[in-house]
This record gives sequence, structure tokens and C-alpha cells, in this order.
Amino acid sequence: MSGCKPQHILTTVITMKHAKNVKNVKNVKKAKITIKILHIDTSLDWRGGQQQLLYLSCGLQKKGYPQLIACQPNSLLVKRCQEYASITPVRMRGEWDIAAVWKLAQLIDLKGVQLIHLHSAHAHALGLMAANISKSKPAVVVSRRVDFHLRKNPLSWLKYKMGVYKIIAVSNAVKQVLVSDGIHPEMIDIVYDGIDVEQFSRNMDSDYLYQELGLNPCYPIVGIISALAPHKDHKTFLQACSHVKKTNHFVQFLIVGDGELRWKLQQMVKRLNMGNNVIFTGFRDDIPQILSIMDVFVASSYLEGLNTSILEAQSSGVPVIATKTGGIPEIIRDGINGLLVLPKHPDSLAEGIRKLINNKTLSSQLAATAKEDVQRFNKEAMIDATEAIYQRVMGVLTGTQQ
Repeated sequence: MSGCKPQHILTTVITMKHAKNVKNVKNVKKAKITIKILHIDTSLDWRGGQQQLLYLSCGLQKKGYPQLIACQPNSLLVKRCQEYASITPVRMRGEWDIAAVWKLAQLIDLKGVQLIHLHSAHAHALGLMAANISKSKPAVVVSRRVDFHLRKNPLSWLKYKMGVYKIIAVSNAVKQVLVSDGIHPEMIDIVYDGIDVEQFSRNMDSDYLYQELGLNPCYPIVGIISALAPHKDHKTFLQACSHVKKTNHFVQFLIVGDGELRWKLQQMVKRLNMGNNVIFTGFRDDIPQILSIMDVFVASSYLEGLNTSILEAQSSGVPVIATKTGGIPEIIRDGINGLLVLPKHPDSLAEGIRKLINNKTLSSQLAATAKEDVQRFNKEAMIDATEAIYQRVMGVLTGTQQ
């Protein structure tokens, strides 16, 4: 989060109705509408979406936008985003929490919010209802991060049709799923997630991890970083690890992250007799350091909106093997900057892992190309693209779109 302090804004921020009077102002490149923004996120844990909100709030603060964030009390968002936005803790219990809707509507009117950005599934329902019952009637922008199909019920469908001005999809794959479910393509803009490329590119001290996690630096380390959720398919990952172990007895496997499936996955490790090879780290704050000790990074999902962990691994110079699903092929070009295998194919995944472990020349080539390619997935590009959407939405509402 370093380097996010406010800085001088070179472009004058003005309302569009005054644009005609600034033709002779040399420093004005493009007139901007001033917007008061409310972000809503209902998550208690820390995943890719929350990291993107942190990057976004930091970037928008530097651009001079007044922002509020409504999030769960005691969530990590409260601690990590308070430097960049005004935080309002709101207890949000599911997507039909009427008390939370009322509190959000009051916040919208009290603070004069002009645009709300809904960052999670439950936030979508709560924020949309709050916007509709508020006096201010702010514009609504929704982020869609997963490539799941919409639920087959009218209420789910209406959430994406009624009162939403723009949907931000994290990949073309996510957009195509929404379109197939009946959402008009013009409602959807694609904004790829971004990462702090410099944070994952620099050299760092990670030797402490070998002792802390009981790892041997002389043997290969293969890792996966994700929430322990069904669609991440750690089952296939562990099956592949079992195959790899048969020919590479000393390979070490890291499962980084936490979630609902942890106990079941630990039991699976016992059944596969891999207790000496597999390490569950739980949730970690030192992801750059963990990536720096990996020899191979794996993403085994059978559904995936994009996967920022892949981007972070690429930026860290770690060769990646992943499944050909969702937005992942928009990151990885098979055999050029990584390897792709079909989802739920542990044999193919194991073969790819072995190839990356045993063929150092191939691993180095893939990692080097990926390190160049990943530059386009920087957080600044994500922030600028999101800002542009805000400006277009408000331009349409105020009749000042250029």
C-alpha cells in the first residue's frame, strides 16, 4: 500500500457545464465530472475482489475523488482502506437484510452520493434496493467477478436488468456468460483486474519461510494460492500431486489460503498418504514472499472469472500451469507464457507439473515471456478504465457526455 498518499492533480477537475469556459486553459486536457462515490462490499474475508477495491480506492483518492466505503464491521477492508476513503461499517446479513438496506439508503442521502459501485454479490442486491429507495437516486455500477451463470429465477435476473447503469466484467469470459443469460452486451464493459507489478517483481527476503513452513530449499516447491472453495477444485490439484509424487518423491506442495473445504481437503491428503508432502498454510499476508520460493504455480479451477493469483505468479517469475476455463485463457497462451490443461483432468495437470519441474529451459522461457505479458494487467490500467466508466455513466445522466 506504499506510494498511495495524495499527490498534486495535474488535470483540473471541473464540471462539464463549465467546459466551454476553459478552452484557453492550457493544463486542461479533458474535463471531468466531480463524483461522490460509495463502494459497497459485504465480504468478511480477503480475496481478489477486496484487493481490487483497495487498489481502486487508493487510485481514485490520488485522482481527487471523494469516496465512501460501506463494509462489514471488523472486516479487513475497514483496516486496509481507511487511509483512502471514509469507512462506514454496516452489518449486512445476506442480500435481503432490510435493516442494512435502510442504513445504506440513509448514508446515500446524508452524504449526497452520486454513484454507487457494488463489489460483491450480496452488495449488489442490498445496494440496488438502497439506491432505489433513497431520495438521491444515485447511478449504480456493478462488478461481476465470476463466470457462474445467473440463477434461474426472476429476482436474480432483475438484479442485472433494473436500475443498473453498467456492469463491469473482469474478463470477456464473464461478459459472454452474462450475455448468454440475457444481459444486453452494451450494458457490460470489460475491465481486467490489475496487480501491483512492482510489488511482485522485486527481490525480497523469503528465507524465513523454509523454517516456518518446514520446507527443504533443495527440493521443488509446487503451490496453489486461492480460497478453499469448490470451484477452485483443490481435489483435482491433490489428485495431480499424488501422481507427481509417484515419480518425484521429494516434491513439496503448498496450499495457500483458507475456506470452507479445509477439513475435507486435509482428510483427502491423509487418504492419499501425502501428509509429508502437502502443507496447508492458511491465509497469508506475505504472498510476494511465498511466490518467490515456488518453482511451479498451479491454478486448478473448473470455473474462474480471471484469477489474479496467476498474474501475481507471472509477475514474480514463477512458471504457471492452469486450467483452460473462464478468463484464464485471456491471460495464458498455452506453450508461450504458461501451460493450459483441461479442467478436472488430474493426469494432464500432473504431466504439466512434471514438465515444468524437469524442463528448466522450458520453465524459464515461459516465465520470462509471462513476466513481459503481465505488464498490461497493472493496477493503474484497472483504475483508469474504471474511472472512465464512472465518467461515461455520469455524463449520460447529466446530459454532459462528450
